[in-house]
Amino acid sequence: MSYAEKIESLISTSMDEIIRRYEADKTYHFIDTKLDLMTGKDFSPEDAWYKQKNIIFCWIQGRAMESLAKHIIYFEEKKDRSRVQKLKKILAEVTANMEKCRRKNHGRLFFMMDTDGNFLRMDEKGNPQILENIPAESNYSDLFYSKGLLAAGAVLKNEKYFKRGKAYLKRVICDILAERFATDQQMFDPANPVLFTPGKLLQGPKMIALSGTALGMACDEDIACWERRGKALLKRLFERYFAFEDKENFQKYDFWEAVDTAFAPYSDNGKIICDPGHGLEFVGLSLKNLLSFKLPAGKKEAARCRKFYANLLAHLFEIGFAPAPGGVIKSFDLKSRKEVNTDMPWWSLPETIRAAALCYKFTADDRCVGIMKKCLDAFFGKYVRYDIYQMAVQTRNSKGKAVSVIPATPDADPGYHTNMSLIDALAVVRALNL
Repeated sequence: MSYAEKIESLISTSMDEIIRRYEADKTYHFIDTKLDLMTGKDFSPEDAWYKQKNIIFCWIQGRAMESLAKHIIYFEEKKDRSRVQKLKKILAEVTANMEKCRRKNHGRLFFMMDTDGNFLRMDEKGNPQILENIPAESNYSDLFYSKGLLAAGAVLKNEKYFKRGKAYLKRVICDILAERFATDQQMFDPANPVLFTPGKLLQGPKMIALSGTALGMACDEDIACWERRGKALLKRLFERYFAFEDKENFQKYDFWEAVDTAFAPYSDNGKIICDPGHGLEFVGLSLKNLLSFKLPAGKKEAARCRKFYANLLAHLFEIGFAPAPGGVIKSFDLKSRKEVNTDMPWWSLPETIRAAALCYKFTADDRCVGIMKKCLDAFFGKYVRYDIYQMAVQTRNSKGKAVSVIPATPDADPGYHTNMSLIDALAVVRALNL
């Protein structure tokens, strides 16, 4: 079976399970991916409180809405009416339910909530605590959900959702560019410190917002509005989070996770942390913008980037890819040039497959094909559970063993990192006969 055929099989099989799980509970009206990919079984009452069905991760619901919208377009192109109808019904119901939760919270969302829309955080003892108020700054839930609402409005032809999503996403991007952003992520893995730290200005929201500007250019008639925002995000990322020449502590094309309030690389106990997966994800999401720019300023930026993008991709891949176990490590210290967290989450491989595919389309550099092949081999050979609806185990360690480490949420991917990345890469994979 070719990789193009494997991608198509994974997309259909995993989405069919998401449909089946949703239809199995007529009253839930949230996307349900509360599945242990180590065992293939649903989480049980004996599992941690945050794995239970009454705990809703707004990241997952927002990502799912964007994912379902993209799958509807994918299956419409394949003239698969049955899946399209089912997915539209699910998307409409989930969006209506999430909008109800958002209204309760004055237009905002947070990392965790219960099914009634009460926001939750994990306290110092690891127990749930109801949050009456959340920071005024935008957070990742706002970002993921505003993208999902815009995508849902576009594919469902629901003008109300579309206008709300557009206004919400614009507001979040405005906050991101003004550095009014506070991550809402809660920490499940001590080796992956993710809690909000004042004065630590993350690249993550700027990078993820690029998927929002690309979405806007794809579904909104006002392309210029989104192109200007995409260009502003790219400028901010290139100016503050990348090295474009060799200098002390850094090599050309190094990329760091955060800067301080003086916009210098953030020192984390003497380390300058790079998450190679995030860097590779940036390549793919930025290319979704660069390949779509139509204004003269955008075209000029694309022409400038075309000269170095394959080198950027190759450098970040070299830092992050561990060839023996086959995966992209979680973190690397740019100062000592040593690995920090050698766990390898699943999501960085499909993100790199997309990055390599779009980079090949952008530059025609054959190195991109080699990188894409290595990631396809690793992902389909070592992460995909063919016995569990072709979903991927969340994390493998440096020895290549699947481990019960939660990269962000315990819920399985609702087709966001995996399927959406592979759909974006599929045309190139087909063209190369991979």
